[in-house]
Amino acid sequence: MGFIRGGLLVIVSVLLFISILAGSIFLTLSWSLEYENVKEEMSSVILDFADTDFNLTQAIEQDFPRMQIYCQNDSEFVFNQEGYTFVIPCSVVEQGPEVVVEEGIKGFIDEIYYKKYECDFWNCITEDSDPFFLLSAKAKDYWMSKFYLVFFVIIVLGVLVFLLVEGKTNFPILLGILSIVAALLAVKMNWLFSLFGENAYRLFFIFFNQSYAVFLRFLIIGIVILVFGIVLKFFKVGFKISEFFSKKQEGVSKQEVKEIVKKEVSKPKQVAVKKNLVKDKKK
Repeated sequence: MGFIRGGLLVIVSVLLFISILAGSIFLTLSWSLEYENVKEEMSSVILDFADTDFNLTQAIEQDFPRMQIYCQNDSEFVFNQEGYTFVIPCSVVEQGPEVVVEEGIKGFIDEIYYKKYECDFWNCITEDSDPFFLLSAKAKDYWMSKFYLVFFVIIVLGVLVFLLVEGKTNFPILLGILSIVAALLAVKMNWLFSLFGENAYRLFFIFFNQSYAVFLRFLIIGIVILVFGIVLKFFKVGFKISEFFSKKQEGVSKQEVKEIVKKEVSKPKQVAVKKNLVKDKKK
């Protein structure tokens, strides 16, 4: 029975560790895909993509004189490039072509981020040819939903580990160690991406730019749980030691009571013996 229980504990602990690691990755992906993070990290990548695939900078520089003429009577200039729509305010056109390019990139990021996708997440990946779907608000919400699901699994597995572990004070120590190790592995994802070349490494900074923030939180939580388990273990040992000495003192006091009772019981017998001796002497 102990062997079966120990085997189940190992299996459930491994599943708990995998769940904590997956949860940290899902949370990192969701936080990294917040709009401000995408906007900050994607500007240079989008500019490279736009110049490589549909020559955005060149197109804006060529159309800039037409933009200036158009903006004499209108408030914004709208143009389409390779299926993407760009809306440039005329106040931006007045500042020159470089600012127009920056505004075009910003509008492009807004369009791909807030685009309404009718497909499910995995269907969008397999069926939709737009690679920027992975940087959308829909992708952010998807990863957060997966984090909530894994968080529920972590609670269930944690309860199972608590029931299976023999020394209950070992549970927070085990949980704390698993959380710390999972956090350390999650923050090292940049090393894994670096093995696949520079482009993959750049993608890491887009999808995992919040990895350190998540790592720090999981690490702190793990340390707090671990310290709590150690303190709990320490107090349990201290309680056992105090209980041992109290029992020992209690045993001594009982022995002393027995000795006192024996002495008190033997007193009448000693008095009777003394009286008999006195009588015998008189005779």
